[in-house]
Amino acid sequence: MDEMSGDGLTRQVSERRRKILEHPRITMLIIELSIPLFISGSLQSLYSIIDTFWLSKLGSAALGTPTVSWPYRGVLMSLGFGLASSLSALTGQYIGAGDYRRASKSVGQVLGLLLAIGVPGSVLFYYLRGMYISLTDMPADVASLANSYIAITLAGIPFTYLYLVFNFALGSAGDTKTPMKVSVATTLLNFILDPVMIFTMGLGVVGAALATLISNIIAGLYAMYSLFTGRHGLRVYPKDLLPDLEIYRLVAYVGAPTTLQRLLTTLGFLVMIRIVNGLGTPVVAAYSIGQVMLSIDHIIVFPLVRSTSIIVAQSLGAGLIVRAKQAFKTGLKLIIGLVTVYVVFLVFARNHFIGVFTNDPEVFEAASTMLLIFGPSVIGFDLTIFAGAIARSSGHTLLVSIISAARLWLLRVPLSYYLAYILEMGDKGLWTGMALSNWITGLILLAWLFSYTWAKPIINKKTQARSPM
Repeated sequence: MDEMSGDGLTRQVSERRRKILEHPRITMLIIELSIPLFISGSLQSLYSIIDTFWLSKLGSAALGTPTVSWPYRGVLMSLGFGLASSLSALTGQYIGAGDYRRASKSVGQVLGLLLAIGVPGSVLFYYLRGMYISLTDMPADVASLANSYIAITLAGIPFTYLYLVFNFALGSAGDTKTPMKVSVATTLLNFILDPVMIFTMGLGVVGAALATLISNIIAGLYAMYSLFTGRHGLRVYPKDLLPDLEIYRLVAYVGAPTTLQRLLTTLGFLVMIRIVNGLGTPVVAAYSIGQVMLSIDHIIVFPLVRSTSIIVAQSLGAGLIVRAKQAFKTGLKLIIGLVTVYVVFLVFARNHFIGVFTNDPEVFEAASTMLLIFGPSVIGFDLTIFAGAIARSSGHTLLVSIISAARLWLLRVPLSYYLAYILEMGDKGLWTGMALSNWITGLILLAWLFSYTWAKPIINKKTQARSPM
């Protein structure tokens, strides 16, 4: 029996479940769930653009610092994302099956694991950051800035973990509005703090890192408050943090492949950063500009991907396999159609965007070439993202994780290095290798999606965990 039975907040979860499982127009349901995610994603992307703009005023080295720094922090973020994302299947399917208590308990289990990882992990990585800077062969002017930037942003890892759990848990329950409100509030705070700390206080890149840290702390603290009070429908009790081997098995089954894949991907990006760094500061700056421009694609794709996966998870948990398949096909059509329009616009208008960030002719030329060659391949990357979300919401993550990791290690790294250095194509070879890795992986995973091997739940009708073996 649900410990919160009769509670108005639990009824909110029940009402959202009914809507997700019974809404007659799946396209409209996906769009409705996507709107809050679109708003928060838009603000976050706008913040990234403005942050890049502010840092560009400090020179090419400052501009490239966040981009070359994130893969190191990304190792810990991969652990956090992999475990937190298991809630897409667990919380989503338990809610679909009507077991709200077990849905909340799965949140507590993942939260306990991440708290045990986040604090010691941040301390360890703080002391090892010099090794990363040395191994990636950063240009000297970038390395000195990255050292401070990494040290500060690592302090925010445990708080980011809290928000990740909160975000996945509420999203899986069909509540995309509450995480949006928290995201919007902290992003707006970042908008205000960035110029103040970078320029008014004269802290430069350190100021940008501190602004991010403060926002992460506030988001994490609110996430903990919400989950432990049940303010938004899912309530975690202290006892839920104690190990439950049954749920742990499912967390491992769903989360371990995703975690390993993201770790391998992040390590692959560490190698990619070294390849980029070897081509000089102008290419590093161009890479940063290009990534910001292409990240606008996330505004379109991530809300649609997440909304589709919410419907898929709850439908599978409720045994509505046909509805899960319909949601997948509807989401796929929306993503491909909208992203194609965006890519065409970006490629033709690329020089206007680049001019906002730099007037350095070397940086401008490299960034323009990147968007021309690599830009269209975001369609292939988005197929990879979509397949990953369907895998996580269904609970069948192993094959997709292997293919996604291969995108970096078997395709992007060797192709980019070979074309850029062995064939001496420079940055053109780099962008070409990156593009090929996206296209090849995307097409392979599109075939997997239409195989429908993912279209089965990992919990049975009695909501007891199936053995993942």
